[in-house]
Amino acid sequence: MAARKTTQRRSKPRRASAAPLIPTPGHGERIWILDVPYRAPAPGAKYYKALKAHAYIGTQLPDELTVYASKPYSYARWVEEDLNGVRQPGATGFHKIPRPEQADAAKAIATAFHHGKRGFLLADEPGVGKTGSAILGAKAALKLGGGDTVLITVDRPAQITIAAWRDALAAFGDGGYRWLIISPDQLKKLLGRNGQPKYSFSLIINDEAQQFRHLNAQRTQYQRRINRLSASPEKAPFVITVTATPGHHPGEYTYLSSLFAQLHDDPPGEWADLGKKLVEHGLPLAPGWDKGKWDWNDHAKGSQRLQHQAVTRVRTWMTESDPPVMMHRDAPWGPPPIDGLPLDFTATQWAAYHQDWSEFRSAMRIARQGNDTARGRAALMRFRQKAGMLRAPQTAELVAAHVERGYQVLVAVELVTTAADPVANLLEEHGIGVSRIFGGGDLETERMRFQRGHNEVVVFNTASAINLQASELMVDGSRASSARRIGFFHQPRYSGIAARQTMGRAHRDGQVCSWSLLFAAGTVEEQAARIMINRLMVTSASVDGDLGAFGKLARLFDADWLPESIFE
Repeated sequence: MAARKTTQRRSKPRRASAAPLIPTPGHGERIWILDVPYRAPAPGAKYYKALKAHAYIGTQLPDELTVYASKPYSYARWVEEDLNGVRQPGATGFHKIPRPEQADAAKAIATAFHHGKRGFLLADEPGVGKTGSAILGAKAALKLGGGDTVLITVDRPAQITIAAWRDALAAFGDGGYRWLIISPDQLKKLLGRNGQPKYSFSLIINDEAQQFRHLNAQRTQYQRRINRLSASPEKAPFVITVTATPGHHPGEYTYLSSLFAQLHDDPPGEWADLGKKLVEHGLPLAPGWDKGKWDWNDHAKGSQRLQHQAVTRVRTWMTESDPPVMMHRDAPWGPPPIDGLPLDFTATQWAAYHQDWSEFRSAMRIARQGNDTARGRAALMRFRQKAGMLRAPQTAELVAAHVERGYQVLVAVELVTTAADPVANLLEEHGIGVSRIFGGGDLETERMRFQRGHNEVVVFNTASAINLQASELMVDGSRASSARRIGFFHQPRYSGIAARQTMGRAHRDGQVCSWSLLFAAGTVEEQAARIMINRLMVTSASVDGDLGAFGKLARLFDADWLPESIFE
């Protein structure tokens, strides 16, 4: 019998001792959580997978790492304080005295909290001071016994929005409470492995809350868990919802579903499918194309009057509650003036507009992205891209003329390659300084160059949460340039929410900024402009906003439900 062949087992090499999951300081040391950009050098710091961040342990942070140090109210600072067991000072800056309307809003918020309501909708016009009102209201609620921790969710771009809220807390004071400012992209960090919230916040401020209206969006799913919308009011944090543009129709007010449930004495789960519940209450809605989305039904789509009646009914649920859980104030300096400026294409432009996309892309030297063949919605987008790019010279010429008159000009775009870039490039070729708030780069630096008057023009595609007004009061007590602002929509947008928010970037805090909507007559842009204006008016009506500025546009686009007084 043959001897059995034996093989010698190879012992596995011993692994070096794994790096600790959490940094552990020695005697007299502390931990710094660092915000280190990808592949940036951070000598002496280590990356900790459990924290998903770099950290440094020592008695003092080296000078070369101070640029990465955590900022007040950031998530990095929150983790750093937890690890060290020591609270750090908040932000400091020039103190702002609250305006009377901000004090009134704070009182209304505190009253709703005191009466056991689970939230409050602050829907003042853009520029009226909702940020300050929300901070003052949060502090008033916490003072009544609402705890000591506040979460603030902001909109994109985080480079600008987080800094703006940090400056606001410095200006109005943080009250000694613990605040966390976070972007929607960071919300997942607040959830544990089981998908449940890691922290229990006493109060939450959802700024630009319309970003959470789509239930199938991941950030919305995170937000609903963190806000504990499925919990009963006494087990959920008090939520201050901040937005001047709740949605294009009541079916998009999903982030208010639990508040509606409370107002109707129903459990939160009954209103989780908000659209279905609103239909039960007689609102003219129907399921949309995408799962979880709703839209106006066919009857309402053809009648702006029906839409107005529906948003008014939902609004009164909140305004007629005892106490009210919603507040809206028009800007004391009036709504932003807006008119339409249609452009007639030349024969050459019409030929280019109808040109095959691949030929057009080649002629205009646009980089190819994906398949050149487009159908349906993609084909409409191709025509919008062509129209926007063909009109770029006229827009640049119009903007340059207003710069010569002493204006600082805002140019709002939606697309980059066929709109933002060509308009900005043409202006710079004319020797006009342009701040580019789109794409990458240091967006806050770009904003400040415009605000300080170093650049006469800003081209941007950020619709909300940035300040471009004249004479803005900075955190250091200085002021932005006082030059008059004027704005142009280079491209009509299908979103009334984005349009209304865009106009509020410079029409705020007592500063008036007129706007003009540019579009090529007879093209897909004209239809986009019509949709934008219709949705803009419904969005304004949803919070009982001033519709007086829409007279010219109503005539241009045949609105059927505006009061006759606006045509006088």
